Amino acid sequence: MFVEIFPKLVNLLASLAVGTAFLLIARRDLRGQVRLFAAQSFFVSILAGVIAVFARSAELFAVALGLALLKVFIIPAILNRAVSRIGLQRAVAPYLGAPAALFVSGVLVALAFYVMAPITASNPLPTADAVPVAFAGVLIGAFITVIRRRALTQILGFLMLENGIFLLALLATYGVPFIVEIGVFLDVLVAVLIMEVFIYRIKENFDSIEVGEMGRLKG
Repeated sequence: MFVEIFPKLVNLLASLAVGTAFLLIARRDLRGQVRLFAAQSFFVSILAGVIAVFARSAELFAVALGLALLKVFIIPAILNRAVSRIGLQRAVAPYLGAPAALFVSGVLVALAFYVMAPITASNPLPTADAVPVAFAGVLIGAFITVIRRRALTQILGFLMLENGIFLLALLATYGVPFIVEIGVFLDVLVAVLIMEVFIYRIKENFDSIEVGEMGRLKG
């Protein structure tokens, strides 16, 4: 029974994870965006846990727990603290408006399915059908990072990009060695902490964290 529903469950969870990126594009309040990142991380961690049970991999199950702890609880708490300390409640309008950004994201999904079709066809794993969805998550995460105008929202785009990369590796290969995943998690945590300090310093010195304003300091 579980063998039969496993591919469908994988597709559902992967689609929910990528769907949160579309919701983040349409959402304007920062705390809501942070919650959407936490929701995406939750779906990814559940998916990792499901694959761990199916593959009977204790290491992958430990990775799923570590992912949930770090990206569902710790990093969102750090980001919410940053929002409170900086005093920002709403994100400024991105370089590309929500309707246009959603359209581009839809195009990226179509592109991901087109590019990944040969790989999906040749991959014997039961998770192969969801690989294009994961690749779409990578593309959308990178796109969010590019179109955002504030450092904090760019961090969210970067984190969603990292979730997409993890999801792609997970679905394409049943994950990578435990020690590698732990190293990546620690790198991401350290990066977020450094970015948080960096944002505070920008806010203190320039009274703005909009990347467009920082660009005017050149020359």
